[in-house]
Amino acid sequence: MFIWKKKNNRTNHTATSEEEQYKYRVYELSETGPSRSNNEDAIVHFQPDGLNGETLFAMVADGMGGHNAGEVASGIATDTARHYVQNHAAKDAPGMLKGMFAEIHRSILASAAANPEQEGMGTTGTAVFIRKNKLFYGHVGDSRLYRYAEGTLMQLTTDQTLVSQLIREGKLQPGETATGDMKHLLLQALGTAADIQPELSKSIFIRKDDCFLLCSDGIYDVLSDEEIKALLSMQQPSFAMECIKSLCYARRGNDNFSVILITVTDKKNLPDLVTKEQNIML
Repeated sequence: MFIWKKKNNRTNHTATSEEEQYKYRVYELSETGPSRSNNEDAIVHFQPDGLNGETLFAMVADGMGGHNAGEVASGIATDTARHYVQNHAAKDAPGMLKGMFAEIHRSILASAAANPEQEGMGTTGTAVFIRKNKLFYGHVGDSRLYRYAEGTLMQLTTDQTLVSQLIREGKLQPGETATGDMKHLLLQALGTAADIQPELSKSIFIRKDDCFLLCSDGIYDVLSDEEIKALLSMQQPSFAMECIKSLCYARRGNDNFSVILITVTDKKNLPDLVTKEQNIML
């Protein structure tokens, strides 16, 4: 059985498996931010059709390129992802995500080739695909996926940036790279090279009370991991989202910022009553 309820930007999903019954609540925001005139981020989440409500897909894309082409690239990414996943969601999840990223990459390259003003545009892409009680992710660029579980925050994706690579190789220390033009120099992005190699996960078993946060770099440039952890520990996810938005504006972040938050609740212990938490973002 699948239950779909939506009020503005908060969605409830229920997945049923032989082992567990979970309700997935999705909270999202995508903002231009205090320093930009247009939003080059794009987000999407939906339940693919025809699969008895067993799946959920979500993606954050952070575009780049002159003449507003960044928002074109991120829009192509989320639109292509929606279409591709709708038609291939029943397949092997890692293979489906790999094919999705390849299709996005081709679509952005084709659009740039046909429109000279879009030359050089590209986008990051971080996506999750939930089937029953398992999560899979795919990733290109420096947007991120975090998991918060049992009081611990873990970054699941690897930042595909030059600085992160140098840190992994021991050639730089994290404290040396807090600022600077190199901070977000990407090693790869969708639409910017002849080929891409997305980071793909194996299955991750979902547990009750897990939280999964997808975000663009406009979030973690402003909020530390400790602050993200504290926000995700709140009992009211919608209020945590309002806090994220307020902090990004108050701290005068210089980029767009986007978040998709997925919370996991044991369905049998979740009342159907409308609570204060559910109403905060109406």
